Amino acid sequence: MAYGEGADPRNATLVTGQTVAGAGLLLKLTGASLMETTDAGSDHIALGVSVGESSRAAGGALDTAAGATVSYYPMGGVLMIQSEASVTYALGDLVYAGAAGMCDKTSSSQKAIGVYVGAGEAIGGSGAGTLVAINTNSAVVA
Repeated sequence: MAYGEGADPRNATLVTGQTVAGAGLLLKLTGASLMETTDAGSDHIALGVSVGESSRAAGGALDTAAGATVSYYPMGGVLMIQSEASVTYALGDLVYAGAAGMCDKTSSSQKAIGVYVGAGEAIGGSGAGTLVAINTNSAVVA
């Protein structure tokens, strides 16, 4: 069996106008088969984490047309997820879906995505987008 026992990257179609700017962004399901990045307070549970950027149009810009795609890892196991800025994580902290597909430690009607399993790190004020290790097997609905 391939790496990850079935956790190989999957492909999905994005909502028209939506782009994914890189790896480690949380994605949610919208409708039957379209994906988009999560937002703080979203009523949808994160379904996966982006592998990289979404598809590009002929001119090289990220594609916003109907049918644009993104590859993602399904939730489960330890995944590297982009963090919002100015967050300090400690081993075992609950982590939640934050703004723009990133994660944070604030729980104000946000969905829990898992538990931090890194060595403890502070993400600086301009450090938004830093990848942190989250055990998404521990995800719960907050």
